[in-house]
Amino acid sequence: MEEPSGKPLSFEEKEKLKEKLAFLKREYSKTLARLQTELADVPACDSLNPGNLQLVSKLKNPSGSCSVDVSAMWWEVAGVKEPCIITACEYAVSLWKPLDTGQWEKMYSWHFAEVPVLQIVPMPDVCNLVCVALGNLEIREIRALLCSSDGGCEQQVLLRTGNIHAVLGLTKRRLVSSSRTLCDQQVEIMTFAEGGSEEKQFLMPPEETVLTFAEVQGTQEALLGTTIMNNIVIWNLKTGQLLKKMHIGDSYQASVCHKAYSEMGLLFVVLSHPCAKEREPSGSPVFQLIAINPKTALSVGVMLYCLPQGQAGRFLEGDVKDHFAAAVLTSGTIAIWDLLLGHCTALLPPISDQNWSFVKWSGTDSHLLAGQKDGNIFVYLIS
Repeated sequence: MEEPSGKPLSFEEKEKLKEKLAFLKREYSKTLARLQTELADVPACDSLNPGNLQLVSKLKNPSGSCSVDVSAMWWEVAGVKEPCIITACEYAVSLWKPLDTGQWEKMYSWHFAEVPVLQIVPMPDVCNLVCVALGNLEIREIRALLCSSDGGCEQQVLLRTGNIHAVLGLTKRRLVSSSRTLCDQQVEIMTFAEGGSEEKQFLMPPEETVLTFAEVQGTQEALLGTTIMNNIVIWNLKTGQLLKKMHIGDSYQASVCHKAYSEMGLLFVVLSHPCAKEREPSGSPVFQLIAINPKTALSVGVMLYCLPQGQAGRFLEGDVKDHFAAAVLTSGTIAIWDLLLGHCTALLPPISDQNWSFVKWSGTDSHLLAGQKDGNIFVYLIS
């Protein structure tokens, strides 16, 4: 056991670290027991089939091009805020509003002639604004999409260009992104003012490339990032200071951070493992919950979320909201986990011989949005 600097630890220092790790495990056990008690009245779903998911509506994108992403957000239409759906195809992003019949009507479309769309970047607490990332294999541009006040003109604003590795919409009208040049890395926070202007702030960059970001639920002004070296870094968003770098182990490379929670001075982080191999008898690990003591940088694996017996596939794409996680598997199936109960609650196999391509939790309600490359978007409610 060594310090991050590589200096060997003495016997006394090793014993102190062991004691801290034991304390970390005890504190997590107390927290998990309390949370499970609060959810004791939630029934466990033993049936692993689409019966746990109720199909609410279906949206067919008529553009004919390949669908790449979906999201849901609030959009003000004729003075009324409505929960709308955003769909992204290779060269177009469309906004759909709900109709009383359960159908959807396309309101606006933004078109891109040169660089294709890679992903939608929703802004969690902003109305009438959504961002998109464009590029081929990597992000090359980030654009803001909005409409004129009378709804008659779709507008695009170029926010950032370069070799961009990660981008995330944050609360308080903020957007964070990381990019790297040949010389250095930049981590930038952009804040959108009510009048449409943007303010920029730079965070202290780590030495390693940042691949994903996650806000810390329960702690204001804290931001996590996962790096190419399987480390988690944490910033103070108010000062821009890089507070800590914490190694999360080498069991699973290229881990992706989806969500972070602060509880009793500990960080609980939900990771996915796209490079994990299928294991027996536990099955294929798709998500993992780890606990971190940010003061000591010690971490411990708390729970692996694996596929049920007889199911195959690795993590391809997914999303986490509150205590639910959903993932598209390499087999083309969607799997859903209750993170507190610890087991897979539903499996949604491919429909009409079309594998699932992406899945997102709605930002406006408890619905699940699932998409296929042919343009079909299905809206489900967990029953």
